[in-house]
Amino acid sequence: MTGLVAELKRFDLIGLSRVASHGTGCCTAVRHGVFARLRQYTDVGGALAAVPELIRWGPVQWPAHWCDLPDQDELSGDCGVHADVAAVVLAQEAVPHSRGRAVLQPAPLAPAHWRASWHEAQVVDAWIGGDVVYHEVLRVGDSWWDPSEARWFTGAGAHLGSGRVLAVREEDGPWHIAPDTSATHVLP
Repeated sequence: MTGLVAELKRFDLIGLSRVASHGTGCCTAVRHGVFARLRQYTDVGGALAAVPELIRWGPVQWPAHWCDLPDQDELSGDCGVHADVAAVVLAQEAVPHSRGRAVLQPAPLAPAHWRASWHEAQVVDAWIGGDVVYHEVLRVGDSWWDPSEARWFTGAGAHLGSGRVLAVREEDGPWHIAPDTSATHVLP
């Protein structure tokens, strides 16, 4: 558990992601295009589910601006971009929510693969720990929303496609650690 606590403290140093704007046409056009496409959905659930479809998951350098997201003919962004866009969708619909963080234990080879991808893109990989990763999520009511997988989850102890949720917390709240984590997950 000591290793997990150290990773939680390290991940706490990562600020929640907010996609910025240069205040010029380069950012305005991309932002407008993203939200125009998401407004085509008739309900907030459809718009939330469309976020990772519209913005494929991949490396982005932080701080990021809207004009940084286009990658050839598509948009690319990480869980922070997905969480920020999803939070705006919820705010536009006046759905109470809060930003959150999760620590995931992915498949054993995933961290090395992601680290290589981020290095190839020459992007900082501070979100990748030894065998756990930092992930941005949203709290909506009593549930958690993973904006990168477009799915609900129950919190610490849940399983997502990208890994087991070892810990989760709302923006300024305490970490909630999965009850069986100390017995099953000891980091070096």
